[in-house]
Amino acid sequence: MKKMITAIALTGSLAVTGVVAAAGIQNNAGKILSSEEISKKALSYVKGTVYKVELDKEKGVQVYEIDVRGKSKEYELTLDAKTGKLLEKKTETTKVSNTVNNKNVIGLAKAKEIALKSVKGSVKKAKLDREDGIYEIEIIRAGYEYDFDINAYSGKIVKKEKEKISKKVETGKVIGLEKAKQIALNNVGGTVQKAKLDKSDGVYEIEIINGTTEYEFEIHAKTGEILKKESEVADDVITTTKPSTPNTGNTANPSTSNKVIGIAKAKEIALQSVNGTVKKAKYDQEDGVYEIEILTADYEYEIDVDAVTGKATITDKERITKTPNTTTSYIGEQKASQIALTKAKGTITKMELDEEDGVYEIEVKDGVYEYELEIDAKTGAILDFEKEYEDD
Repeated sequence: MKKMITAIALTGSLAVTGVVAAAGIQNNAGKILSSEEISKKALSYVKGTVYKVELDKEKGVQVYEIDVRGKSKEYELTLDAKTGKLLEKKTETTKVSNTVNNKNVIGLAKAKEIALKSVKGSVKKAKLDREDGIYEIEIIRAGYEYDFDINAYSGKIVKKEKEKISKKVETGKVIGLEKAKQIALNNVGGTVQKAKLDKSDGVYEIEIINGTTEYEFEIHAKTGEILKKESEVADDVITTTKPSTPNTGNTANPSTSNKVIGIAKAKEIALQSVNGTVKKAKYDQEDGVYEIEILTADYEYEIDVDAVTGKATITDKERITKTPNTTTSYIGEQKASQIALTKAKGTITKMELDEEDGVYEIEVKDGVYEYELEIDAKTGAILDFEKEYEDD
């Protein structure tokens, strides 16, 4: 998978400041060159301006793909990411567009600042589209990628898009959906309401109802280890999350720090912003915010409350689609699984009930093919069936 490291130079022969740097990236193969170092290497082979640098892997070797713009030519270079050795060079004669007046643009740093005011996160990519006169900014936050188009002269945000980051999981090595559900059921008992594989995080997300308590599990897709378990009773949420690294004191932790406001106070603040019923509340240690979900008669709100300052920000608002409760007549996940596996032999990697459409959405993989099925939740009829080669 390609990883954008740095992009665009407005003037001069080398300009990588103000963009995400890759200095000292560490990987399994050892230390690779930073974006600035690799840009200098590129300019030792050709003359011009570095305006794009991408980190990629070819035949198991990490490489940088670098675009350099000269006065009358554009170069596409492939360099070894560790040594800077030139592996491939492509040259194209082109007329360089100079539609943007560099003296009047707001600058890359200002454009990033504008985007970060809208969404607090990490800048993945930032570049100037000279032909359209806009800055293209990509920001990563909490499993989502935000794409901004910002007017290069006025600084106005002309486009903002949000997309969940999806990364392929090596499904041939995962424990399987049924095994993940069994692990969760062995822990608390009850009835599975929802189970699916989150490819972006490499975990199975399992929801279970036991009496009046709803449990949410995250189970490692390969090892079967329970990484997270949440239980929700009425408005209170008890969270027990296994940290990936010990708390060093740099990140607020509601269980150990006396500086955070606490989850009860966070819910109270959120309800002052939106009058409704708290559906879910949890602490995001990485971002230092409480994530609160509130239901009203017609909408579902997602609110981030700063764990220290208590500042509330509405991050999402979605209209609730009301559908009649007909779950008692559904065939159930076990029956739907049996029907799916009679049509497609393999391992179920995703099982989800779409209550709005009244169908089970099921994904099956056998190591060669990937099957997607839609099964009528009441009758068990196969409504849709697709088969294609796996991407990996």
